[in-house]
Amino acid sequence: MHDVLPAAVALTGSGLCLAGHVPGPVRHWGPHAVVLAVTLLMVVGSPGPYALLVGAGATAGMCLFTRGPVAADLAVMAVVTAATARLPSGQHHHHADGHGLFALAVVLWLLARAGAVMHGVLRPGVPCAGPLSGVGSAMMALGMAAMLG
Repeated sequence: MHDVLPAAVALTGSGLCLAGHVPGPVRHWGPHAVVLAVTLLMVVGSPGPYALLVGAGATAGMCLFTRGPVAADLAVMAVVTAATARLPSGQHHHHADGHGLFALAVVLWLLARAGAVMHGVLRPGVPCAGPLSGVGSAMMALGMAAMLG
């Protein structure tokens, strides 16, 4: 049950992020589709470190197509995916005691979100995420962090 719950939360969060952007152009929902695919890669089976690093690179690349809180979410997702690649094989499905990666992932996400909010206050006009996407990003970040530690 401990392995399934974080994965289910992360996948649900990724799906909600995607659902919050689907009625728009591809440049709005495309990055979220990539993140959902990378999340599935992390959850299903036990991918090797190279597959996870490619997923982290693809997620980081999607930051180029977004702005505001969405870019912050994608950046943290890329860091978490790269951190998962550094764990021993299969370790991301078990609690990595002593690594502190859970706390690091949560703090990174909170700092990135706070930075996006402050940037939005200083530079109005940056698109903000809707409520569905905001809830989804929180679920995704916490689920991914729980899978790490």
